[in-house]
Amino acid sequence: MNSTGRFFLITSVLFVAILFAGCEQVAPLPTATVEEMPTFAITPIPTSTLIPATEFSTPLPPQPTIAFITPDAVQVERWREYEIALTMKLLPPNLLRGEVLCEWELLGRSDQDIYVWAFCQSPPYTENLPPSIASMPAVVHLGNDGAIQGVEVPGSGTAYARDIREMFPLDVQEIIFRHSIDTEKMEAHINSRRKNPSPPLIVLSATTTP
Repeated sequence: MNSTGRFFLITSVLFVAILFAGCEQVAPLPTATVEEMPTFAITPIPTSTLIPATEFSTPLPPQPTIAFITPDAVQVERWREYEIALTMKLLPPNLLRGEVLCEWELLGRSDQDIYVWAFCQSPPYTENLPPSIASMPAVVHLGNDGAIQGVEVPGSGTAYARDIREMFPLDVQEIIFRHSIDTEKMEAHINSRRKNPSPPLIVLSATTTP
């Protein structure tokens, strides 16, 4: 065999060897059976144990119920005495003031004390000078016969709130500090009374009540 034949034979053998080497089966990876599969424990996410904020909220205390106070027969009959007593305490008369008129609203009563909000006003001095006005809570002290013994009012400035707490019960303090008194209505009626004389609103409301 010449050299060309030997080369051809060797080349053929190498080709066949490479072909068989490439066709060699690769051993498959081992597969795990169901029994061999690892198990993973799933831990449930704990639910929140936080209590809603509403559980801790404290309900607002009930607001005090203020009973509607109406004047009794003695107060209606003696309304002029009440007006004079309030005038002398809130706006004492003088030559410049003229006739002072007062309106008042009953806030409560305790024993011989009557709690009111009083609004007193003098007529205008001139066209350029406004009237004198006093608007404040007051305690009317009565005697056993219903006659007025005196009128007490709180001080001004820093003494005002302190005196209110000392002079009035809690439910009346609530009304006073709420500033819910309709003084504009009182002032309008006073101006009306100067043109057409009549009793204060509190007397009219009591006498017209069935």
